[in-house]
Amino acid sequence: MRLIDIISQNNYNTVSIIGLAKNSGKTVTLNYLIEEAENSGLNIGITSTGRDGESVDLVTQTQKPTIMVAEGMYAATAKKALMLSEAKTEILETTGIPTPMGEVVIVKVRQRGNIQIAGPVSTADMKYVAERLRHHGAQVVFIDGAIDRKAVSSPAVTDACIVAAGAVLSRDMKKVLEKTAHSVECFNLAQAGSDVRKIIQKHRKTCIIQNTGSVIVPDIATSITGGKKISELIDENAEYVYIRGAVTTSLLKDIGENKFLRGIKIIIEDGTKLFTDINVWNELRRKGLTVETVNSVNVIAVTLNPVSPAGYFFDSEIFKSEMKKYIPGVKIVDVVSGGDFD
Repeated sequence: MRLIDIISQNNYNTVSIIGLAKNSGKTVTLNYLIEEAENSGLNIGITSTGRDGESVDLVTQTQKPTIMVAEGMYAATAKKALMLSEAKTEILETTGIPTPMGEVVIVKVRQRGNIQIAGPVSTADMKYVAERLRHHGAQVVFIDGAIDRKAVSSPAVTDACIVAAGAVLSRDMKKVLEKTAHSVECFNLAQAGSDVRKIIQKHRKTCIIQNTGSVIVPDIATSITGGKKISELIDENAEYVYIRGAVTTSLLKDIGENKFLRGIKIIIEDGTKLFTDINVWNELRRKGLTVETVNSVNVIAVTLNPVSPAGYFFDSEIFKSEMKKYIPGVKIVDVVSGGDFD
C-alpha cells in the first residue's frame, strides 16, 4: 500500500514530516507527498515550522529542492515568503501570527508553481493554522518540521508523523541506521496504563508516584535542572516518575544513578520531549531504564534520501533493506527513487 493511501484511509487530518538533519530529504518527502496526493485526488494543505522552498539553503549554502504546488492546494506561509514564490495564489485569510518574514496568511493556489513556506513556530499557533487550512478545504495538512522543532509531531498537534532520514547524517551507513532507529524508538515509546495517566492528569506536575498511591511533588524550578532532586526522592516505594516538559541527557543520567532504577517507570508527555544522547540512552536502557508516555506519537513511515549534498551516496536498495532490519514494522520509503511498494 502506498504511503498516501495509508494517510487517506486512516483519515489523518494532520501529518508532520520531521527531518533528522538538514538535507535529510524532508522537502523531497513533502514534494513526493504533494505529487502522490494530486495523483490520488486528495486535496491538501501545507505549512512549515521554519522556512522551506528556497533554492539555496541560507545556512549551509547548498542547493535545496523547491516546493512545487498545484492548483487547488492550500498553504499557510508568511507574506514575504509568498512574495518570493512563483505560484499564483489567492489570500483567503490573515492569521495575525507574526514571523520574521511577516504575518502568516492562508492561501489557495490558483496557478501551479514553486512556493516558499514559512509558518508559525509555536505548537499552539501551528495547531491553529492547521485547523484553518482544513476549514478552507484541505483534507490533510502536511507540516514540514525539523528535529530541533519536533514538538510539532506531538499528538496534541498532529495525528501522524513521518521521519525523514538521509545519508547526510553520516558517511557510515550503520551510524545513519542507528540514529534513525533511535529517533523512531523514542517516538514510538509505549503508552502508560490508564490508571497512572489519570494520576498524572490530575497533578500535571513532575512527580513521583509511589506504590502506596501517594504522590510526591519535588520542589524544583524545572525538570531540566531538577534531576538530582528528583533522584533523591526516588526510594524503594517509588513506582513511577513523571517528568513534565523536556527530558535531557543530564536529567536521565541523574535519575540513572539511582539504585532503584530497575524498579521504576519513567513517564514522559510524549516522545517529542526526549532530547537524549544515543549512547547514554542505550547505556541506561541496559541498566534497566524503562520509559513510557502519556501520549503516543504515531510514526507511520520513515523516508530515505540516499544522497548527501557532500557528494557521497548509499546504494538505495541496500540502504532500504538495512533500514527495514533496524526498524521492523515501520513503512520504509525511498523518496528519491519513488519506490513506495513493499
